[in-house]
Amino acid sequence: MLAFWNEDNKPKATMSDIALIESRIKTNLPKAYVEFITQFGFVIFGQDEEERYHFDYIILFPDRKEVHEGNIRFMLQVDRILKAYEILTTSEFSEDDEFPKIPTNYLPIGSDEGQGIILLELGEHAGRVWYWPFNEWAWGTEDNTWLGFVADNFYDFINRLRP
Repeated sequence: MLAFWNEDNKPKATMSDIALIESRIKTNLPKAYVEFITQFGFVIFGQDEEERYHFDYIILFPDRKEVHEGNIRFMLQVDRILKAYEILTTSEFSEDDEFPKIPTNYLPIGSDEGQGIILLELGEHAGRVWYWPFNEWAWGTEDNTWLGFVADNFYDFINRLRP
């Protein structure tokens, strides 16, 4: 996977890109994520020989724990990170009370094969990786009340990807 990314030559984040994201979200990005996007860039997943792009995520309900499978297909580039963060975390984009979709302490960093989003936690537990399968409801309403936990940090997330 690493060899493929090194040869694929996708755009890499610059320190200016990092500073721009951090200024918009008003906090520092986790070190592991910064190292990844500056070293490997905004890569596509599943195109390596083993097609590693699947991961497990855990949903903790009050009465049970469920494990599901998710996938990541690509990392969002800077402009899409900022646009997705703005849209998904504010209510200014719809008159139908469908927004926000996710809490403000999560940064969209990648996308699955559909409309699901890979999220990076900000704040107290900065760096943890989560999965949000697309949901039409605003955050905290109907069944848009949970995120799937994926990994404690971005290194673990990448290392646990499987075919």
